[in-house]
Amino acid sequence: MNNNMYKGRETNMNSKLILTMGVVIGIVFGVFFAGFVFKLSAPSVLFKEVSVNYSFDKTVDLLTTRINAKDGWHVTDIIDQQAEVAKYGGGHIGKVKIIKFCNAKLSGKMLRADERMYMSVKMPLSISVYEKSDGRVTIGLANGYVMARLFKGKAEGEIMEKVVTDMESILSFIHFRYTIF
Repeated sequence: MNNNMYKGRETNMNSKLILTMGVVIGIVFGVFFAGFVFKLSAPSVLFKEVSVNYSFDKTVDLLTTRINAKDGWHVTDIIDQQAEVAKYGGGHIGKVKIIKFCNAKLSGKMLRADERMYMSVKMPLSISVYEKSDGRVTIGLANGYVMARLFKGKAEGEIMEKVVTDMESILSFIHFRYTIF
């Protein structure tokens, strides 16, 4: 009888060991797989590209006009990235302009508290307009929807939700809506 009890305990310990090893291997595999999936999807989740049916200059003009017409928003700068890169030895990259813009009331609200000052790194906001090698004019921007969701429940998230709403309004001429993917 003692021998049978010893075998029962041994089988029970082996089962626990196998279960524990399975859980550990599952967690390691899950973390690796999640990281791999995020790495593959990050560019399309964090950034958005929208091809437009306007010329390069017309697109820059439309965006500038629409930003300046939106209550509280104004363009602070338009950077000719092609000229900047060429000027400092980076060669020819094609047409690229970066439109920097701001909403002072929202920026003030965001930066008023010390714990939110780190958000200044993304200010002013920017949208890029570029012409791809196949001639397509494209607008590139950060995915504000994802950023707002990352900060949901905090003051940063509330402010970003207002920015997302305003951005969708500004970009309505191309029927743009933020999505998670």
